[in-house]
Amino acid sequence: MQCIAGSTQENVMADLIGPIQNTNYLKSAIARLYGEDDDLIIIGLTGRTGSGCSTVAKLLQSNKKDIRHSLYSGSNPSTNDKRKERILLRHFDATWAPFLLIQVRAVITTFLLDQTNELAISYFQDQNILTDPEKKTAFCEILDDLRKHYHAIQNKDKNFDAKIYYTVYLPTRCETLKSILGESEFVQLYQKIGKNIRLSGDPYKTVLVEGRFFTLAERVNEIIKSLRVSENKKKRTYIVIDAIRNPLEAVFFQDRYASFFLMAVSAPEFDRQSRLRKKKYSEADISFIDTIEYTPKDLDNTQYYSVQDIQACLQRADLYVSNPNVSNRVTEFHQLANQIIKFISLIRRPGIVTPSAVERCMQIAYTAKLNSGCISRQVGAAVTDKNYSIRSIGWNDAPHGHVPCNLRNREDLSHGSDTGAYSNYEKSDVKYLNYFTESSKRFIEIPEEGRNNAFCFKSEYNVFKNEKNQVHTRSLHAEENAFLQMAKYGSTGIEGGLLFTTASPCELCAKKAYQLGITQIYYIDPYPGIALEHILMGGSMNPDLILFSGAIGRAFHTLYSPIVAYKDELKAITS
Repeated sequence: MQCIAGSTQENVMADLIGPIQNTNYLKSAIARLYGEDDDLIIIGLTGRTGSGCSTVAKLLQSNKKDIRHSLYSGSNPSTNDKRKERILLRHFDATWAPFLLIQVRAVITTFLLDQTNELAISYFQDQNILTDPEKKTAFCEILDDLRKHYHAIQNKDKNFDAKIYYTVYLPTRCETLKSILGESEFVQLYQKIGKNIRLSGDPYKTVLVEGRFFTLAERVNEIIKSLRVSENKKKRTYIVIDAIRNPLEAVFFQDRYASFFLMAVSAPEFDRQSRLRKKKYSEADISFIDTIEYTPKDLDNTQYYSVQDIQACLQRADLYVSNPNVSNRVTEFHQLANQIIKFISLIRRPGIVTPSAVERCMQIAYTAKLNSGCISRQVGAAVTDKNYSIRSIGWNDAPHGHVPCNLRNREDLSHGSDTGAYSNYEKSDVKYLNYFTESSKRFIEIPEEGRNNAFCFKSEYNVFKNEKNQVHTRSLHAEENAFLQMAKYGSTGIEGGLLFTTASPCELCAKKAYQLGITQIYYIDPYPGIALEHILMGGSMNPDLILFSGAIGRAFHTLYSPIVAYKDELKAITS
Protein backbone atom coordinates (compact mmCIF):
# COMPACT_ATOMS: atom_id res chain seq x y z
CA MET A 1 0.00 0.00 0.00
CA GLN A 2 2.84 2.31 0.87
CA CYS A 3 4.42 1.63 -2.49
CA ILE A 4 1.15 2.27 -4.20
CA ALA A 5 0.58 5.39 -2.13
CA GLY A 6 4.12 6.60 -2.81
CA SER A 7 3.73 5.97 -6.47
CA THR A 8 0.44 7.83 -6.47
CA GLN A 9 2.01 10.78 -4.65
CA GLU A 10 4.86 10.94 -7.15
CA ASN A 11 2.40 10.86 -10.01
CA VAL A 12 0.39 13.66 -8.45
CA MET A 13 3.54 15.77 -7.95
CA ALA A 14 4.60 15.09 -11.53
CA ASP A 15 1.18 16.14 -12.75
CA LEU A 16 1.45 19.34 -10.73
CA ILE A 17 5.02 20.20 -11.70
CA GLY A 18 4.36 19.54 -15.40
CA PRO A 19 1.66 22.19 -15.80
CA ILE A 20 3.66 24.67 -13.70
CA GLN A 21 6.72 24.21 -15.90
CA ASN A 22 4.63 24.45 -19.05
CA THR A 23 2.89 27.55 -17.74
CA ASN A 24 6.18 29.22 -16.79
CA TYR A 25 7.59 28.34 -20.19
CA LEU A 26 4.54 29.86 -21.91
CA LYS A 27 4.71 32.92 -19.67
CA SER A 28 8.36 33.59 -20.52
CA ALA A 29 7.71 32.87 -24.20
CA ILE A 30 4.84 35.36 -24.28
CA ALA A 31 6.99 37.99 -22.57
CA ARG A 32 9.66 37.45 -25.21
CA LEU A 33 7.19 37.47 -28.10
CA TYR A 34 5.67 40.75 -26.96
CA GLY A 35 9.13 42.28 -26.60
CA GLU A 36 8.84 43.12 -22.91
CA ASP A 37 12.61 42.69 -22.44
CA ASP A 38 13.77 44.27 -25.70
CA ASP A 39 11.13 46.53 -27.23
CA LEU A 40 11.73 48.88 -30.18
CA ILE A 41 8.98 50.95 -31.80
CA ILE A 42 9.69 53.53 -34.51
CA ILE A 43 6.89 55.80 -35.72
CA GLY A 44 7.67 57.80 -38.85
CA LEU A 45 5.30 60.74 -39.29
CA THR A 46 4.32 62.12 -42.68
CA GLY A 47 1.89 64.78 -43.81
CA ARG A 48 1.60 68.15 -45.48
CA THR A 49 2.86 71.28 -43.75
CA GLY A 50 0.09 72.40 -41.40
CA SER A 51 -1.47 68.95 -41.04
CA GLY A 52 -0.20 68.46 -37.50
CA CYS A 53 2.86 66.16 -37.60
CA SER A 54 4.64 68.22 -34.95
CA THR A 55 1.55 68.12 -32.73
CA VAL A 56 1.42 64.32 -32.96
CA ALA A 57 5.16 64.17 -32.22
CA LYS A 58 4.64 66.25 -29.07
CA LEU A 59 1.85 63.92 -27.94
CA LEU A 60 4.07 60.89 -28.42
CA GLN A 61 6.85 62.57 -26.40
CA SER A 62 4.50 63.43 -23.53
CA ASN A 63 4.30 61.80 -20.12
CA LYS A 64 1.08 59.97 -19.35
CA LYS A 65 -0.18 62.62 -16.94
CA ASP A 66 0.17 65.34 -19.59
CA ILE A 67 -1.89 63.62 -22.29
CA ARG A 68 -5.48 64.85 -22.50
CA HIS A 69 -7.84 62.30 -24.02
CA SER A 70 -11.53 61.38 -23.95
CA LEU A 71 -11.37 57.58 -23.76
CA TYR A 72 -14.30 56.13 -21.83
CA SER A 73 -13.43 55.55 -18.17
CA GLY A 74 -16.83 54.82 -16.61
CA SER A 75 -18.25 51.55 -15.31
CA ASN A 76 -21.38 51.31 -17.48
CA PRO A 77 -20.41 51.61 -21.16
CA SER A 78 -23.39 51.89 -23.47
CA THR A 79 -21.72 50.64 -26.67
CA ASN A 80 -19.01 48.20 -27.73
CA ASP A 81 -16.94 51.14 -28.94
CA LYS A 82 -16.90 52.50 -25.40
CA ARG A 83 -15.94 49.05 -24.09
CA LYS A 84 -13.01 49.06 -26.50
CA GLU A 85 -12.01 52.51 -25.26
CA ARG A 86 -12.07 51.26 -21.67
CA ILE A 87 -9.73 48.39 -22.57
CA LEU A 88 -7.36 50.77 -24.36
CA LEU A 89 -7.41 53.14 -21.39
CA ARG A 90 -6.43 50.36 -18.99
CA HIS A 91 -3.50 49.44 -21.21
CA PHE A 92 -2.48 53.09 -21.59
CA ASP A 93 -2.56 53.65 -17.81
CA ALA A 94 -0.44 50.57 -17.19
CA THR A 95 2.14 50.75 -19.96
CA TRP A 96 2.55 54.21 -21.54
CA ALA A 97 6.12 55.41 -22.02
CA PRO A 98 7.15 58.64 -23.81
CA PHE A 99 8.83 58.50 -27.21
CA LEU A 100 12.21 60.00 -28.10
CA LEU A 101 12.13 62.60 -30.89
CA ILE A 102 14.27 62.51 -34.01
CA GLN A 103 13.41 65.71 -35.87
CA VAL A 104 14.34 65.53 -39.56
CA ARG A 105 14.94 69.28 -39.85
CA ALA A 106 17.32 68.95 -36.88
CA VAL A 107 19.10 66.13 -38.70
CA ILE A 108 19.31 68.38 -41.78
CA THR A 109 21.02 70.96 -39.55
CA THR A 110 23.81 68.46 -38.79
CA PHE A 111 24.79 68.67 -42.46
CA LEU A 112 25.33 72.41 -41.95
CA LEU A 113 27.53 71.52 -38.98
CA ASP A 114 29.70 69.30 -41.19
CA GLN A 115 30.82 72.41 -43.07
CA THR A 116 31.84 75.99 -42.26
CA ASN A 117 29.55 78.91 -41.53
CA GLU A 118 31.08 80.74 -44.49
CA LEU A 119 29.60 78.18 -46.89
CA ALA A 120 26.20 78.54 -45.19
CA ILE A 121 26.27 82.33 -45.43
CA SER A 122 27.30 82.18 -49.09
CA TYR A 123 24.41 79.81 -49.87
CA PHE A 124 21.95 81.98 -47.93
CA GLN A 125 23.03 85.04 -49.88
CA ASP A 126 22.48 83.19 -53.16
CA GLN A 127 18.97 82.31 -51.96
CA ASN A 128 18.38 85.90 -50.77
CA ILE A 129 17.89 84.61 -47.22
CA LEU A 130 19.26 85.91 -43.91
CA THR A 131 20.24 89.31 -45.27
CA ASP A 132 19.91 91.08 -41.90
CA PRO A 133 23.41 91.30 -40.29
CA GLU A 134 22.15 90.82 -36.72
CA LYS A 135 20.13 87.74 -37.66
CA LYS A 136 23.10 86.40 -39.58
CA THR A 137 25.33 86.75 -36.52
CA ALA A 138 22.79 85.08 -34.23
CA PHE A 139 22.30 82.23 -36.72
CA CYS A 140 26.07 81.58 -36.93
CA GLU A 141 26.45 81.66 -33.14
CA ILE A 142 23.86 78.90 -32.79
CA LEU A 143 25.58 76.82 -35.48
CA ASP A 144 28.93 77.25 -33.67
CA ASP A 145 27.36 76.11 -30.39
CA LEU A 146 25.71 73.08 -32.01
CA ARG A 147 28.89 72.21 -33.91
CA LYS A 148 30.99 72.10 -30.74
CA HIS A 149 28.66 69.55 -29.10
CA TYR A 150 28.18 67.65 -32.37
CA HIS A 151 31.89 67.09 -32.91
CA ALA A 152 32.31 66.01 -29.29
CA ILE A 153 29.64 63.34 -29.76
CA GLN A 154 31.18 62.28 -33.07
CA ASN A 155 34.50 61.83 -31.22
CA LYS A 156 32.78 59.66 -28.54
CA ASP A 157 33.38 62.22 -25.75
CA LYS A 158 31.75 60.67 -22.66
CA ASN A 159 30.96 64.11 -21.27
CA PHE A 160 28.30 64.59 -23.93
CA ASP A 161 25.09 62.54 -24.00
CA ALA A 162 24.08 61.63 -27.56
CA LYS A 163 20.48 60.98 -26.54
CA ILE A 164 20.04 64.40 -24.94
CA TYR A 165 21.80 66.11 -27.83
CA TYR A 166 19.83 64.53 -30.68
CA THR A 167 16.40 64.34 -29.04
CA VAL A 168 16.30 67.52 -26.94
CA TYR A 169 19.14 69.99 -27.42
CA LEU A 170 19.40 69.90 -31.23
CA PRO A 171 15.62 70.19 -31.87
CA THR A 172 15.35 73.01 -29.30
CA ARG A 173 18.14 75.01 -30.90
CA CYS A 174 16.61 74.41 -34.33
CA GLU A 175 13.44 76.05 -33.05
CA THR A 176 15.59 79.07 -32.24
CA LEU A 177 17.00 79.02 -35.78
CA LYS A 178 13.43 78.98 -37.07
CA SER A 179 12.47 81.94 -34.91
CA ILE A 180 15.43 83.90 -36.29
CA LEU A 181 14.48 83.23 -39.92
CA GLY A 182 10.72 83.22 -39.47
CA GLU A 183 8.51 80.17 -39.94
CA SER A 184 7.86 80.46 -43.67
CA GLU A 185 11.41 81.33 -44.69
CA PHE A 186 12.80 78.56 -42.47
CA VAL A 187 10.50 75.92 -44.01
CA GLN A 188 11.35 76.97 -47.56
CA LEU A 189 15.08 77.03 -46.84
CA TYR A 190 15.12 73.60 -45.24
CA GLN A 191 13.06 72.14 -48.07
CA LYS A 192 15.76 73.31 -50.48
CA ILE A 193 18.60 72.02 -48.31
CA GLY A 194 16.87 68.66 -47.86
CA LYS A 195 16.45 68.38 -51.62
CA ASN A 196 20.15 69.14 -52.13
CA ILE A 197 21.16 66.46 -49.61
CA ARG A 198 19.06 63.85 -51.42
CA LEU A 199 20.54 64.91 -54.76
CA SER A 200 24.22 65.22 -53.88
CA GLY A 201 24.74 64.38 -50.22
CA ASP A 202 25.74 68.03 -49.72
CA PRO A 203 23.39 70.74 -48.35
CA TYR A 204 24.66 73.33 -50.83
CA LYS A 205 25.10 71.35 -54.09
CA THR A 206 22.25 70.93 -56.54
CA VAL A 207 24.01 68.54 -58.94
CA LEU A 208 22.85 64.91 -58.97
CA VAL A 209 25.43 62.50 -57.54
CA GLU A 210 24.63 58.82 -58.04
CA GLY A 211 24.19 56.78 -54.90
CA ARG A 212 23.63 59.72 -52.53
CA PHE A 213 19.84 59.68 -52.40
CA PHE A 214 19.61 57.94 -49.02
CA THR A 215 22.20 60.20 -47.34
CA LEU A 216 19.57 61.86 -45.12
CA ALA A 217 17.82 58.57 -44.27
CA GLU A 218 21.15 56.94 -43.45
CA ARG A 219 22.02 59.70 -41.00
CA VAL A 220 18.64 59.32 -39.30
CA ASN A 221 19.36 55.60 -39.09
CA GLU A 222 22.75 56.27 -37.49
CA ILE A 223 21.01 58.35 -34.82
CA ILE A 224 18.49 55.54 -34.21
CA LYS A 225 21.38 53.15 -33.63
CA SER A 226 23.10 55.58 -31.26
CA LEU A 227 19.88 55.98 -29.28
CA ARG A 228 19.59 52.22 -28.96
CA VAL A 229 23.10 52.07 -27.52
CA SER A 230 22.39 55.04 -25.26
CA GLU A 231 19.15 53.51 -23.98
CA ASN A 232 20.78 50.08 -23.56
CA LYS A 233 19.39 47.36 -25.81
CA LYS A 234 17.82 45.61 -22.83
CA LYS A 235 15.45 48.52 -22.33
CA ARG A 236 12.45 49.69 -24.32
CA THR A 237 13.18 52.31 -26.94
CA TYR A 238 10.35 54.24 -28.57
CA ILE A 239 11.27 56.71 -31.32
CA VAL A 240 9.18 59.15 -33.37
CA ILE A 241 10.65 60.62 -36.58
CA ASP A 242 9.18 64.01 -37.48
CA ALA A 243 8.78 63.95 -40.44
CA ILE A 244 9.35 61.70 -43.47
CA ARG A 245 8.53 63.48 -46.73
CA ASN A 246 9.85 61.21 -49.46
CA PRO A 247 8.31 57.78 -50.17
CA LEU A 248 11.64 56.06 -50.87
CA GLU A 249 12.90 57.15 -47.45
CA ALA A 250 9.78 55.56 -45.97
CA VAL A 251 10.63 52.33 -47.81
CA PHE A 252 14.19 52.59 -46.45
CA PHE A 253 12.92 52.31 -42.87
CA GLN A 254 10.09 49.87 -43.62
CA ASP A 255 12.62 47.43 -45.07
CA ARG A 256 15.02 47.75 -42.13
CA TYR A 257 12.71 47.66 -39.13
CA ALA A 258 9.78 45.31 -38.59
CA SER A 259 8.79 47.68 -35.80
CA PHE A 260 8.61 50.75 -38.10
CA PHE A 261 5.20 52.25 -38.87
CA LEU A 262 4.57 55.16 -41.23
CA MET A 263 1.84 57.32 -39.69
CA ALA A 264 0.12 59.83 -42.00
CA VAL A 265 -1.34 62.92 -40.33
CA SER A 266 -4.02 64.67 -42.37
CA ALA A 267 -6.37 67.60 -41.93
CA PRO A 268 -9.16 68.99 -44.11
CA GLU A 269 -7.64 71.40 -46.60
CA PHE A 270 -9.47 74.44 -45.21
CA ASP A 271 -8.25 73.65 -41.68
CA ARG A 272 -4.69 73.06 -42.82
CA GLN A 273 -4.44 76.33 -44.72
CA SER A 274 -6.08 78.31 -41.91
CA ARG A 275 -3.39 77.06 -39.52
CA LEU A 276 -0.67 78.23 -41.90
CA ARG A 277 -2.28 81.66 -42.17
CA LYS A 278 -2.37 81.94 -38.37
CA LYS A 279 1.38 81.32 -38.43
CA LYS A 280 1.78 84.30 -40.79
CA TYR A 281 2.24 82.32 -44.01
CA SER A 282 1.30 84.44 -47.01
CA GLU A 283 -0.79 83.03 -49.86
CA ALA A 284 2.40 82.94 -51.95
CA ASP A 285 4.15 80.98 -49.18
CA ILE A 286 1.32 78.44 -49.04
CA SER A 287 1.29 78.07 -52.80
CA PHE A 288 5.06 77.53 -52.87
CA ILE A 289 4.97 74.87 -50.14
CA ASP A 290 2.04 73.05 -51.74
CA THR A 291 3.83 73.03 -55.09
CA ILE A 292 6.91 71.49 -53.50
CA GLU A 293 5.03 68.91 -51.42
CA TYR A 294 1.97 67.93 -53.39
CA THR A 295 2.23 68.72 -57.10
CA PRO A 296 2.52 65.63 -59.36
CA LYS A 297 6.18 65.24 -60.24
CA ASP A 298 7.71 65.02 -63.72
CA LEU A 299 9.27 61.56 -64.03
CA ASP A 300 11.62 62.78 -66.77
CA ASN A 301 13.18 65.31 -64.41
CA THR A 302 16.43 64.02 -62.87
CA GLN A 303 15.34 65.55 -59.55
CA TYR A 304 12.08 63.53 -59.48
CA TYR A 305 13.05 61.30 -56.55
CA SER A 306 14.94 63.95 -54.57
CA VAL A 307 12.02 66.24 -53.85
CA GLN A 308 9.28 65.97 -51.25
CA ASP A 309 6.27 63.95 -52.36
CA ILE A 310 3.69 63.89 -49.60
CA GLN A 311 1.01 62.37 -51.83
CA ALA A 312 3.20 59.31 -52.43
CA CYS A 313 4.04 59.13 -48.71
CA LEU A 314 0.34 59.11 -47.84
CA GLN A 315 -0.10 56.15 -50.16
CA ARG A 316 2.76 54.28 -48.45
CA ALA A 317 1.46 54.90 -44.93
CA ASP A 318 -0.14 52.14 -42.87
CA LEU A 319 -1.47 54.23 -39.97
CA TYR A 320 -3.71 57.26 -40.55
CA VAL A 321 -4.49 60.03 -38.10
CA SER A 322 -7.24 62.58 -38.72
CA ASN A 323 -6.51 66.02 -37.27
CA PRO A 324 -9.31 68.50 -38.08
CA ASN A 325 -9.67 71.81 -36.27
CA VAL A 326 -11.68 71.69 -33.03
CA SER A 327 -13.66 74.73 -31.91
CA ASN A 328 -13.67 73.78 -28.21
CA ARG A 329 -10.24 74.55 -26.74
CA VAL A 330 -10.94 72.33 -23.71
CA THR A 331 -11.16 69.21 -25.90
CA GLU A 332 -8.71 70.40 -28.55
CA PHE A 333 -6.40 67.38 -28.65
CA HIS A 334 -8.68 64.73 -27.15
CA GLN A 335 -9.57 62.91 -30.37
CA LEU A 336 -5.99 63.15 -31.60
CA ALA A 337 -4.75 61.62 -28.35
CA ASN A 338 -7.39 58.88 -28.54
CA GLN A 339 -6.09 57.83 -31.95
CA ILE A 340 -2.46 57.82 -30.80
CA ILE A 341 -3.22 55.81 -27.65
CA LYS A 342 -5.11 53.22 -29.68
CA PHE A 343 -2.27 52.76 -32.18
CA ILE A 344 0.50 52.47 -29.59
CA SER A 345 -1.53 50.07 -27.44
CA LEU A 346 -2.16 47.84 -30.46
CA ILE A 347 1.48 47.95 -31.55
CA ARG A 348 2.54 46.82 -28.09
CA ARG A 349 -0.32 44.36 -27.62
CA PRO A 350 -1.69 43.26 -31.01
CA GLY A 351 -5.32 42.21 -30.93
CA ILE A 352 -6.12 43.91 -27.63
CA VAL A 353 -9.26 45.21 -29.40
CA THR A 354 -10.80 44.42 -32.78
CA PRO A 355 -10.89 46.80 -35.78
CA SER A 356 -13.54 49.47 -36.07
CA ALA A 357 -16.18 49.07 -38.76
CA VAL A 358 -14.56 51.95 -40.65
CA GLU A 359 -11.14 50.28 -40.56
CA ARG A 360 -12.63 46.98 -41.68
CA CYS A 361 -14.28 48.59 -44.73
CA MET A 362 -11.24 50.68 -45.64
CA GLN A 363 -9.06 47.58 -45.42
CA ILE A 364 -11.34 45.92 -47.97
CA ALA A 365 -10.95 48.97 -50.23
CA TYR A 366 -7.19 48.82 -49.69
CA THR A 367 -7.10 45.13 -50.61
CA ALA A 368 -9.26 45.83 -53.67
CA LYS A 369 -6.76 48.38 -54.99
CA LEU A 370 -4.12 45.68 -55.35
CA ASN A 371 -6.16 44.29 -58.26
CA SER A 372 -5.54 47.49 -60.22
CA GLY A 373 -3.52 47.17 -63.41
CA CYS A 374 -2.86 50.91 -63.49
CA ILE A 375 0.88 51.64 -63.56
CA SER A 376 0.45 55.23 -62.32
CA ARG A 377 -1.50 54.80 -59.09
CA GLN A 378 -3.59 52.02 -57.57
CA VAL A 379 -6.87 53.06 -55.92
CA GLY A 380 -9.51 50.92 -54.23
CA ALA A 381 -13.09 51.62 -53.17
CA ALA A 382 -15.84 49.89 -51.24
CA VAL A 383 -19.54 50.77 -51.03
CA THR A 384 -21.58 49.71 -47.99
CA ASP A 385 -25.04 50.22 -46.62
CA LYS A 386 -25.54 52.40 -43.54
CA ASN A 387 -24.63 49.42 -41.30
CA TYR A 388 -21.21 48.92 -42.95
CA SER A 389 -22.32 45.82 -44.84
CA ILE A 390 -20.36 45.56 -48.09
CA ARG A 391 -22.42 46.00 -51.25
CA SER A 392 -19.63 46.28 -53.84
CA ILE A 393 -15.92 46.88 -54.29
CA GLY A 394 -13.96 48.43 -57.14
CA TRP A 395 -10.49 49.38 -58.29
CA ASN A 396 -9.15 51.62 -61.03
CA ASP A 397 -8.60 49.51 -64.10
CA ALA A 398 -9.47 49.05 -67.76
CA PRO A 399 -13.03 47.80 -68.37
CA HIS A 400 -13.65 44.06 -68.10
CA GLY A 401 -12.56 42.50 -71.39
CA HIS A 402 -9.77 45.02 -71.98
CA VAL A 403 -6.18 44.18 -71.07
CA PRO A 404 -4.85 46.12 -68.04
CA CYS A 405 -1.94 48.49 -68.67
CA ASN A 406 0.49 46.50 -66.51
CA LEU A 407 0.05 43.48 -68.79
CA ARG A 408 0.70 45.38 -72.04
CA ASN A 409 4.14 45.87 -73.55
CA ARG A 410 5.81 48.49 -75.76
CA GLU A 411 7.61 45.92 -77.90
CA ASP A 412 4.39 44.01 -78.50
CA LEU A 413 2.63 47.07 -79.91
CA SER A 414 5.64 48.23 -81.94
CA HIS A 415 6.28 44.74 -83.42
CA GLY A 416 2.69 43.66 -83.90
CA SER A 417 2.67 40.98 -81.19
CA ASP A 418 -0.19 40.11 -78.77
CA THR A 419 -2.54 42.07 -81.03
CA GLY A 420 -5.59 41.36 -78.86
CA ALA A 421 -4.17 43.61 -76.12
CA TYR A 422 -4.34 46.78 -78.24
CA SER A 423 -7.14 48.86 -79.71
CA ASN A 424 -7.76 49.32 -83.41
CA TYR A 425 -6.67 52.94 -83.04
CA GLU A 426 -3.31 51.99 -81.49
CA LYS A 427 -2.65 49.40 -84.20
CA SER A 428 -3.81 51.37 -87.23
CA ASP A 429 -3.14 55.09 -86.76
CA VAL A 430 0.16 55.55 -88.63
CA LYS A 431 1.07 58.93 -87.10
CA TYR A 432 0.49 57.67 -83.56
CA LEU A 433 2.42 54.44 -84.22
CA ASN A 434 5.38 56.36 -85.61
CA TYR A 435 5.39 58.66 -82.57
CA PHE A 436 5.01 55.69 -80.20
CA THR A 437 7.86 53.72 -81.79
CA GLU A 438 10.17 56.73 -81.55
CA SER A 439 9.08 57.43 -77.95
CA SER A 440 9.77 53.82 -76.98
CA LYS A 441 13.46 53.98 -77.87
CA ARG A 442 14.37 55.54 -74.53
CA PHE A 443 12.88 52.54 -72.73
CA ILE A 444 14.95 50.00 -74.63
CA GLU A 445 16.95 48.90 -71.55
CA ILE A 446 13.90 47.94 -69.48
CA PRO A 447 13.42 44.43 -71.00
CA GLU A 448 17.13 43.72 -70.42
CA GLU A 449 16.52 44.03 -66.69
CA GLY A 450 13.70 41.49 -66.76
CA ARG A 451 10.91 44.05 -66.37
CA ASN A 452 7.75 44.21 -68.43
CA ASN A 453 7.97 47.32 -70.63
CA ALA A 454 4.46 48.55 -69.78
CA PHE A 455 3.20 52.02 -70.70
CA CYS A 456 0.36 54.44 -69.96
CA PHE A 457 -1.72 55.18 -73.07
CA LYS A 458 -3.10 58.41 -71.58
CA SER A 459 0.40 59.80 -71.01
CA GLU A 460 1.62 58.78 -74.44
CA TYR A 461 -1.46 60.14 -76.22
CA ASN A 462 -1.40 63.45 -74.34
CA VAL A 463 2.22 64.01 -75.36
CA PHE A 464 1.39 62.98 -78.94
CA LYS A 465 -1.50 65.49 -79.06
CA ASN A 466 0.23 68.07 -76.84
CA GLU A 467 -2.70 67.91 -74.39
CA LYS A 468 -3.32 67.33 -70.70
CA ASN A 469 -6.64 65.54 -70.73
CA GLN A 470 -7.84 62.94 -68.22
CA VAL A 471 -10.55 61.74 -70.61
CA HIS A 472 -7.99 59.73 -72.57
CA THR A 473 -7.42 57.29 -69.71
CA ARG A 474 -8.27 53.66 -70.43
CA SER A 475 -9.23 53.02 -66.82
CA LEU A 476 -12.42 53.29 -64.86
CA HIS A 477 -11.94 54.99 -61.51
CA ALA A 478 -12.22 52.78 -58.44
CA GLU A 479 -15.40 54.45 -57.15
CA GLU A 480 -16.95 54.37 -60.61
CA ASN A 481 -16.13 50.68 -60.94
CA ALA A 482 -17.74 49.93 -57.55
CA PHE A 483 -20.90 51.81 -58.51
CA LEU A 484 -21.12 49.98 -61.85
CA GLN A 485 -20.75 46.59 -60.18
CA MET A 486 -24.00 47.23 -58.33
CA ALA A 487 -25.80 48.13 -61.55
CA LYS A 488 -24.25 45.25 -63.48
CA TYR A 489 -25.27 42.55 -61.02
CA GLY A 490 -28.61 43.94 -59.91
CA SER A 491 -27.81 45.15 -56.41
CA THR A 492 -30.49 46.72 -54.25
CA GLY A 493 -30.50 50.51 -53.85
CA ILE A 494 -27.67 52.09 -51.95
CA GLU A 495 -29.30 55.41 -50.94
CA GLY A 496 -28.11 56.33 -47.46
CA GLY A 497 -24.99 54.19 -47.89
CA LEU A 498 -21.29 54.85 -47.36
CA LEU A 499 -18.31 55.11 -49.70
CA PHE A 500 -14.75 54.20 -48.71
CA THR A 501 -11.91 55.18 -51.03
CA THR A 502 -8.15 54.99 -50.64
CA ALA A 503 -7.95 58.37 -52.43
CA SER A 504 -10.93 60.70 -52.67
CA PRO A 505 -13.45 60.99 -55.50
CA CYS A 506 -12.74 63.17 -58.53
CA GLU A 507 -15.44 65.49 -59.92
CA LEU A 508 -17.00 62.74 -62.07
CA CYS A 509 -17.11 60.10 -59.33
CA ALA A 510 -18.28 62.69 -56.80
CA LYS A 511 -21.33 63.43 -58.96
CA LYS A 512 -22.13 59.72 -59.17
CA ALA A 513 -21.83 59.33 -55.39
CA TYR A 514 -24.09 62.32 -54.86
CA GLN A 515 -26.70 60.97 -57.29
CA LEU A 516 -26.68 57.57 -55.56
CA GLY A 517 -27.50 59.20 -52.23
CA ILE A 518 -24.22 58.33 -50.48
CA THR A 519 -24.35 59.99 -47.05
CA GLN A 520 -20.73 59.53 -45.87
CA ILE A 521 -17.47 59.40 -47.80
CA TYR A 522 -14.38 58.16 -45.98
CA TYR A 523 -11.21 59.09 -47.81
CA ILE A 524 -7.44 59.06 -47.28
CA ASP A 525 -5.83 61.31 -49.85
CA PRO A 526 -7.56 64.42 -51.22
CA TYR A 527 -7.84 64.31 -55.02
CA PRO A 528 -6.25 67.36 -56.71
CA GLY A 529 -9.39 69.01 -58.01
CA ILE A 530 -12.55 70.83 -56.98
CA ALA A 531 -14.71 67.75 -56.36
CA LEU A 532 -15.03 68.26 -52.62
CA GLU A 533 -15.96 71.94 -52.62
CA HIS A 534 -17.77 72.12 -55.95
CA ILE A 535 -19.74 68.85 -56.10
CA LEU A 536 -19.92 67.28 -52.66
CA MET A 537 -20.52 70.61 -50.90
CA GLY A 538 -22.63 72.16 -53.62
CA GLY A 539 -26.22 71.15 -52.90
CA SER A 540 -28.88 70.47 -50.31
CA MET A 541 -28.04 66.79 -49.67
CA ASN A 542 -24.30 67.04 -49.13
CA PRO A 543 -22.63 63.88 -47.78
CA ASP A 544 -20.30 64.02 -44.79
CA LEU A 545 -16.66 63.99 -45.87
CA ILE A 546 -14.57 62.16 -43.29
CA LEU A 547 -10.80 61.79 -43.25
CA PHE A 548 -9.97 58.18 -42.49
CA SER A 549 -8.37 57.31 -39.16
CA GLY A 550 -7.09 53.81 -38.57
CA ALA A 551 -4.75 51.05 -39.68
CA ILE A 552 -4.73 49.47 -43.13
CA GLY A 553 -2.45 47.24 -45.19
CA ARG A 554 0.39 45.54 -43.36
CA ALA A 555 -0.37 47.40 -40.13
CA PHE A 556 -3.98 46.18 -40.13
CA HIS A 557 -2.79 42.59 -39.85
CA THR A 558 0.09 43.43 -37.51
CA LEU A 559 -2.06 45.38 -35.05
CA TYR A 560 -5.15 43.19 -35.06
CA SER A 561 -3.64 39.68 -35.15
CA PRO A 562 -2.92 38.45 -31.59
CA ILE A 563 0.50 36.82 -31.28
CA VAL A 564 -1.00 34.05 -29.15
CA ALA A 565 -4.61 33.26 -28.30
CA TYR A 566 -5.76 35.69 -25.61
CA LYS A 567 -7.08 32.84 -23.46
CA ASP A 568 -3.61 31.25 -23.40
CA GLU A 569 -2.03 34.59 -22.53
CA LEU A 570 -4.40 35.09 -19.60
CA LYS A 571 -3.76 31.55 -18.41
CA ALA A 572 0.01 32.09 -18.48
CA ILE A 573 -0.21 35.38 -16.60
CA THR A 574 -2.49 34.11 -13.84
CA SER A 575 -0.72 30.81 -13.20
